[in-house]
Amino acid sequence: MKAVIIAAGCGSRLKSEHKGIPKTLLKIKGKRIIDDIISKIRFCDITEIIIVTGYESEYLKKQLQNYKNSDIKIKFLHNSQWRKPNGISVLTASKLLTESDQFILLMSDHLFSRKMLVDIVDYPITSKEALLAIDFKINAIPDLNDGMKVQCEYESGKKYNIKKFGKKITEYNAIDAGMFKLNYNFFEALEKSIAAGNCSLSDTCNLLTKQNRMKGLDIEDSLWLDVDTPEIMELTNIFQE
Repeated sequence: MKAVIIAAGCGSRLKSEHKGIPKTLLKIKGKRIIDDIISKIRFCDITEIIIVTGYESEYLKKQLQNYKNSDIKIKFLHNSQWRKPNGISVLTASKLLTESDQFILLMSDHLFSRKMLVDIVDYPITSKEALLAIDFKINAIPDLNDGMKVQCEYESGKKYNIKKFGKKITEYNAIDAGMFKLNYNFFEALEKSIAAGNCSLSDTCNLLTKQNRMKGLDIEDSLWLDVDTPEIMELTNIFQE
């Protein structure tokens, strides 16, 4: 299995903290966010990572040269349209994936517990399904207004059927935790969505909900943070791993 990390944005809401460098290079307890993500990917025996860059692409690649001769293979793809919604960056990754690939999609500015990644890697999905980590602990979300809301129904085990997806929906019972398990055919839906002018990842997810292909995995007590504002930076001490 491969992992795709989206690291294309400039992190405009956190510029006072990262001073223009890619946000994923910010240090939390002395460790860069990207290093924390890669260490957890390694634990899951994923041997190849595709990092989609955009803002300060060459600088980011240079800062990750320490992985050049490591046991994990890291490949870079540049999204020249990185200012556009994140669906473009996800589609860029298709250039280094094949039709037989199943992969994990991660955000480069998210901290998460190792258990959360292990659970989604190990959870089986059909060839038509897309799986999203979802958090039912809504009251614990620090920036709920900006959170991607999810309306879903119980299916079986820890699996839910997602009915609706978006930041502005008013009826929801979970939050998107920013981690996906996907099949290559996800790109077909993504291309269709982008062709219609809907370029965000959430647009494609909503397209899949209409086909009952978008599933949610309850992260239960796992922790995660979208490191998006100075206020959220102050909450990162919850991570002890």
